[in-house]
Amino acid sequence: MKGRMFIVLALMLALASPALAQETTGAITGSVVDSQGLGIPAATVLVTGGQGAKEALTDAQGRFRVPFLVPGSYSVRVTLDGFKTLEQGNVVVRLGQTIDLSMEMQVGGLAETVEVAAGAPIVDMTSTTAGANLSSELFQRAPVGRRLADTLYLAPGVSSSGMVGEMNPSITGGSGLENQYVVDGVNITNAGYGAIGSYSIVFGSLGNGTPFDFMDQVQVKTAGYEAEYGQSTGGVVNVITKSGSNTFNGSAFAYFQPDALEGDWTPVVSESLSRSEAVNTTATQLNDAGFEIGGPVLQNRVFFFGAIDPQWETRTFLAPENAPLSSLGEVDRDRRVFAYSAKGTFQVADNHRLDASFFGDPSEGDIGPQRRTSLLRDETTGFSDLTYGGHSQVVKYEAAMTPRWLVEASFARAQNSIEETPEFDEWQFTDRRTDPIRTTGGIGFYEVGNDGENFQYQAKSTHYLGDHQVRYGLLFEDIKYDNTIERTGPPITLPSGAVTVTGAQVDVLPDVNFGQIYSVTRANLSNVRGTEQQYLSFFVQDTWRVGNRLTIKPGLRYEQQELVGNLDSFKWDGNWAPRIGATYDLLGNGRSKLYANWGRFFAKIPNDLAARALSNDAAVTRADYFDAALTQPIPDGVATSTDGESFITDHEQLAGLSSSDFDPDAKSTYLDEALVGFEFEAAPGLNLGVRYTRRRFGRILEDIGTAPMVAYFLPETADGLGSVEYFITNPDEDTVVSFPEFGSSFEKAIHDYDAVELTADKRLSDNWQVMGSYRWSRLHGSFEGFFRNDNGQSDPAITSLFDFPTNDPSYSTVGRQFGFLGDIRFLGEAGAGPLPNDRPHQVKVYGNYTFDMGLNAGLGLNVGSGRPLTALASNPAYRSSGEIPETPRGAGFETLDGFRDRTPVEATFDVHLDYALRLGGQRLVLLFDSFNLFDRQGVIDYDNYTQSTFPSDNPDFGRVLQYQNPRQVRFGIRFQF
Repeated sequence: MKGRMFIVLALMLALASPALAQETTGAITGSVVDSQGLGIPAATVLVTGGQGAKEALTDAQGRFRVPFLVPGSYSVRVTLDGFKTLEQGNVVVRLGQTIDLSMEMQVGGLAETVEVAAGAPIVDMTSTTAGANLSSELFQRAPVGRRLADTLYLAPGVSSSGMVGEMNPSITGGSGLENQYVVDGVNITNAGYGAIGSYSIVFGSLGNGTPFDFMDQVQVKTAGYEAEYGQSTGGVVNVITKSGSNTFNGSAFAYFQPDALEGDWTPVVSESLSRSEAVNTTATQLNDAGFEIGGPVLQNRVFFFGAIDPQWETRTFLAPENAPLSSLGEVDRDRRVFAYSAKGTFQVADNHRLDASFFGDPSEGDIGPQRRTSLLRDETTGFSDLTYGGHSQVVKYEAAMTPRWLVEASFARAQNSIEETPEFDEWQFTDRRTDPIRTTGGIGFYEVGNDGENFQYQAKSTHYLGDHQVRYGLLFEDIKYDNTIERTGPPITLPSGAVTVTGAQVDVLPDVNFGQIYSVTRANLSNVRGTEQQYLSFFVQDTWRVGNRLTIKPGLRYEQQELVGNLDSFKWDGNWAPRIGATYDLLGNGRSKLYANWGRFFAKIPNDLAARALSNDAAVTRADYFDAALTQPIPDGVATSTDGESFITDHEQLAGLSSSDFDPDAKSTYLDEALVGFEFEAAPGLNLGVRYTRRRFGRILEDIGTAPMVAYFLPETADGLGSVEYFITNPDEDTVVSFPEFGSSFEKAIHDYDAVELTADKRLSDNWQVMGSYRWSRLHGSFEGFFRNDNGQSDPAITSLFDFPTNDPSYSTVGRQFGFLGDIRFLGEAGAGPLPNDRPHQVKVYGNYTFDMGLNAGLGLNVGSGRPLTALASNPAYRSSGEIPETPRGAGFETLDGFRDRTPVEATFDVHLDYALRLGGQRLVLLFDSFNLFDRQGVIDYDNYTQSTFPSDNPDFGRVLQYQNPRQVRFGIRFQF
């Protein structure tokens, strides 16, 4: 309590000082000079936009500043007695951008007006940030998916993150769980896992149905962000929703994506029923209809914006022919999303502004195959119901206390949840004696509650001190994350006599001595994990103008994080993140810049670590029985064998009996980044650029088990190692291991990212706009990040990558007698190679041209390298697939299409057409989109698991696991007023 009181007091003190928060606006600055180039003081600068006018006076050097401008188009008017009035129109301000104008006044009378013919510069001369600003103008005129995540892939440096899902892209080489997502200043990043919105380990990201109709601009920061920004070792996604203006305007719209016009889905053929990809999608539909409206409540003072967009999503599945539920034919999975947004703006006074924003996406799914694996069963006992989504609110205050002092403060709340309700409450049985493998009973693992809530308090400010712009601020987040898990069926009694609190997942295994045994692979002795997090950061950032061309940007950020579970807590402090950047006006005209930046970025650890490692997470990893009723446990010492060769005598294994031990010196994960680039305005409104980005992880936080793998199998060392108990630390060569006689050790994680990007950004003018990029990149190493694509593991900072020493020669020597495949050393330096998100080449072009007749044509081209291929065996201790590399990373394997070390090139070509009919002052727009116009269905992934479980071979190894989606067609109609 005392700690929180301190935070509140600190925020109050900060509000008595200057501030500037997460970017939701832009600014216009500049200089007013006479014909000799001397600054003109006391000139009146009037900046007029959709929400009225703001006024500023030039200082003694002729400089002026107009902050807190809602992104949009503005006119600038400069007046002073003895000089002609100066006007410049169509000054476009983007989200987070500062436009710097140089304006020359001529001697004359006020009644005379000089209009500036040259367009306003588009290069932000003060920024070292790489990325892209995406506008609603592009979303509506080019072929873009309807939801927020769809828009992100237009930006350079953004690519697929693999198994974590398309809603969580890889940005600048990071995994899909390392980005920060902010909407209207609210951090909506999932509290449990670091994904966007509602997320679970079963379903990935759900909801986040925010359509582009609600969004004014989307800013994707891929590198080089200043000390104000943190919580990310990937990218920062910053979104601002639309606001009201002095003019009433809005639209009613409807979009239809019928399955009848889809191309035929290429089916995946599977020999077994062990992976969800065996269930094929045969059709999809995504329809929505809604409206948006904004306008004034009181001219120049009070404005509103509101929008709703109900969405209906249907995906049709078909079980494989060798599955009993293939008799159902095609089965629909229906989900409904109700997206909404509302914003109010109050211009309290000319220099004081108050905004309140509310948005959300409450959603639900009907009883049905919410999981694809539900159709790989003998009956419909795997069907379930689903509710998910979230609600966010923010109140923000902005003020120019004086011309040299800006203040901003906000309070925000973000909440999201996922809850699944099974249709049948029975144990889940997987019969591994059969070919294909059969799964019966309930769904097994599910989450009764997955609820995150983040209260955010921030206050920041800006001082203008001569040639210095000094910003500093404070952020405090008070996070609660409750995770209650279940497994279907009644509790069971373990061989030791302990009783679980959940049901069980059971493997039916062949046995050379007893015919078959029933092995409980998962059950829980505890299942309620209530967690908290207190996150505190502050920063100081200077922007120092040295002469007319050079700007230097030193900054420093501090982050402190405490995770609290229901058994223990741990605090990471001392996270100092220095940043230093500079820009130089190479051509001296304010329309080009050479820039560079170096920074250290710390990861924000999600609450899943508190739920798993700081809470009571006691679970069964193995409990063997003679009977299906789980009443006759197999005593320890009795030999069983599922392959006729490897004999097991230890029949009960537990994990997580207490909170994990934490190294008291453990520190947060961080990376160091260097960025250098050049941008210039090649033509009016056209910005061309080239940049190089280099990232290296300096340290990672992970859980480890100190004993080598074979120690759990050898009788002389297995005693006392009944379960893998974890230790949270920063693993490297000096990390202590158990049983040194095996010669094993840990290694430092390797994650090296290098990229060169060429960019072109043409804003909408002269009827056309384009955003294009080419990226060459290399992502090389042994550590992917918070998400592990190898086995699809969503456990930030506690993946299985370091559960056993990686530099361990005994795995492939001693371990062979137990049937170990692969080599655990390939998880370390010996196997370092292209990581799963490595995409060496990527080309993107999105744009449109509007003809005078009212027809608009847009296109989208996205071509990129495929993903690297590595054969992966099962983990002998966990028996889980996709864990141990058979070769160094990216070495490839024999597929049904021949030997490949990477999947084929991925390419899509999309088109957009719309035609506007004018109805007086309104417009009726008819829209058409075709995604993947040429119906190219290339291979996206191959099955790279050599074993379905330890020690069983995977009959699908090398088969196609996923094809590209077929052509999809979307129609739309929009009435604009």
